Amino acid sequence: MPDLPIPENIADHEFLANTPPRKHRDPGSYPKAVPHTPPLRDPDLEWVESSLAAMTVEQKVGQLFVCSMASTDVGVPESQIQSYNLGGFVFLGNSQSAANVVERVNSLQALSPFPLWFAIDSEAGLGARVADATIFPLLMAFGATGDPNLTELCGRITARESRALGLQITFGPVVDVNTEPINPIISTRAYGDRPDAVGFVAKGYLQGARAEGILGTLKHYPGHGASEGDSHSSLPTITVSLDEMESVHLRPYRLLAGGGSVDMVMTAHVWYSQVEPGTPWPATLSPRFCKDILRGEIGYDGLLISDAYDMVGLTLAVPDPAERGVIGIEAGIDVILGPANSEVGAIWQGVVDAVNSGRISEERLDESVRRVLIAKSRAGLPEQRTVDPGLWSTVLDHPEHRAIVRRVCEKACTKVFDRTGGASFIEEQDRVLALVLTPSQRIFYRFGMETFQAKLSELHGDTTYQTVSRTIGANARATLVAQAQGYGKVIVIGSDWTVINSSNQISLLNELAGVGVPVAYVGFGAPYQIRPVTAVDAFYCGYATVPEMQEVMAEVLVGARAAEGRLPVSFDDIAPLPIPSAIMLH
Repeated sequence: MPDLPIPENIADHEFLANTPPRKHRDPGSYPKAVPHTPPLRDPDLEWVESSLAAMTVEQKVGQLFVCSMASTDVGVPESQIQSYNLGGFVFLGNSQSAANVVERVNSLQALSPFPLWFAIDSEAGLGARVADATIFPLLMAFGATGDPNLTELCGRITARESRALGLQITFGPVVDVNTEPINPIISTRAYGDRPDAVGFVAKGYLQGARAEGILGTLKHYPGHGASEGDSHSSLPTITVSLDEMESVHLRPYRLLAGGGSVDMVMTAHVWYSQVEPGTPWPATLSPRFCKDILRGEIGYDGLLISDAYDMVGLTLAVPDPAERGVIGIEAGIDVILGPANSEVGAIWQGVVDAVNSGRISEERLDESVRRVLIAKSRAGLPEQRTVDPGLWSTVLDHPEHRAIVRRVCEKACTKVFDRTGGASFIEEQDRVLALVLTPSQRIFYRFGMETFQAKLSELHGDTTYQTVSRTIGANARATLVAQAQGYGKVIVIGSDWTVINSSNQISLLNELAGVGVPVAYVGFGAPYQIRPVTAVDAFYCGYATVPEMQEVMAEVLVGARAAEGRLPVSFDDIAPLPIPSAIMLH
């Protein structure tokens, strides 16, 4: 599959070549007990109604915006608060500093006449965005554990660390059912490919997040998992039948969103052609999806927030920003997320004008603003607008949190198959050749393989490492194949988070599989990576490159521990993780 262009300025997530190595603080610098935060509370409806009654139309419209804030946006949020009375902001970037987030939260709260709320995209823990925080493996690893207790702990830790920075919203969990193996944007961000199993583990995350005071978000409604395209750079077409849409992709929302225990649902900029036949039309702007199905049939009564409003999947459908904003509100959206800074004014003015002209009734506007204020109150606003700047250092990346990450990795690491028949793939007498594939640059987050190499060298010293370029040619492949015959075992290590999209590297793997030396593919990304590789002797999958998974994988390969995970997706003759017979979702 050819490399795809990397989109710029995206809010739902960003791409990073290599995540910088993390340096943990001395465990002695933390309190022994992690400071917890209060759960979400019942809303103060008196404050909600009095605040709503005191607002002008212009102020009400401002509450419907959560704008993007990158570290380089100096002065922009301040002017947006002054001009538009915005509802809040989402922090962008993969390596925010905790101190900077706290400073921005406190300074912006002081400028706003209404309490702001702040969000971050923390599907895999706050550390995927904030360099000082705890980072978990991507969600498919949790699917491989099959354990909602672990997703609940992830939700708790993410909420606890987020609230220590003054954040009230986590854009997680992902409940997309990843039925398309070449999906370029969901893949290992999904728990798996079966809706009941996805709902089973996602509920744990929601419960944990809400128990420690943060608003959770189911995404990307009505499902991005069957897509072959990326809504950041296109409007993907999803052609599944109505029956499949209902029984697979809508199923997690029916399981989770109808009982009043979900705070937000985020829409997807995808076109379900069987629902909206004719002109391609994103679900975000579809009354059928937003009103009829989600609110009418499923009974969801919480906030409906768009995916980022500057994504191509939306701007292709409605190029005019003012009209795009109005159509979204008309379709049923409550919150407009991440419009381009250059378009905030046009979208805001477009909605104000639509209310003043009667195109959007003030009752319809009040409906969304009331939901916003209720959710803000549930998260403790306006009473706690700012945060203690010294709190985060006692909470973020706490040793207890890192221990949970380690346990997730132990329970997720999967021996998909090993046909060598030994107690472990690498045995004491083996000389090992380890080939590290250079990954694509199109990545959610990635750590380098230094931790894996260090741990494997500690456990099994007789290992030679070589890096394999994405563009390796036939002559270089032949040299490596000849070299491999002098070793007892070969391991090929991949860390792309979706599929291996270098045909040269795939050719090398298939050529190595024919030399008579046992070859294992060790993947720290999607299990779908094995599909184009026809004859390796073993396949081990770790789903993510977090350092803890790298350590666990090295231990599994040498037999120091068992691989506890089971595949959360189905393909070929490999059995998926079983779903418990009784799934209590409500």
